Amino acid sequence: MRLGLVFASCLAVTLVAIGAAWAWLGQPEAMPQSPLARGEKLYCLSYAPFKGSQTPLDPTTMIPASQIEADLTQLARITGCVRTYSTDYGIDQVPAIAARHGLKVLQGLWLSSDPIKNRTQVADAVRLAATYHNTIIAIVVGNEVLLRGDMTATDLAATIRSVKAQVKVPVTYADVW
Repeated sequence: MRLGLVFASCLAVTLVAIGAAWAWLGQPEAMPQSPLARGEKLYCLSYAPFKGSQTPLDPTTMIPASQIEADLTQLARITGCVRTYSTDYGIDQVPAIAARHGLKVLQGLWLSSDPIKNRTQVADAVRLAATYHNTIIAIVVGNEVLLRGDMTATDLAATIRSVKAQVKVPVTYADVW
């Protein structure tokens, strides 16, 4: 009987301690003052519209224009530019919607080990750059394609040269090194 009382007391003290620790850890943390002055905006933000169960790993994913519209309405308050990573999944709608919000776009195109998909991405980005020439200020050809080993540096350079020959905006590449 006494052992049961000791165990129950230890359990109660432990549970109270755990509860107190979680309550302490859950306290709000004061955020530092923004480095931006009131009304000042960030130059550009990376934008990938996927939410919840939406994923680029599912080829049937299609981001609705209304979702991009809502996102860009919010982002236009804090930035003058968005960078995208591809032209599929409905992301090709970004330049038109961005233009309505006065946003500029660094248009990304996703490169992979699939040459057919790569040609589609290039064609879409070139078409978008021609159509939204006042909105798209640069094209980012690929993202970490060398890191992933999806293309050789030679093939990537050839793709960049091809895109550069077809558009009037700067062309670049993004990787982690």
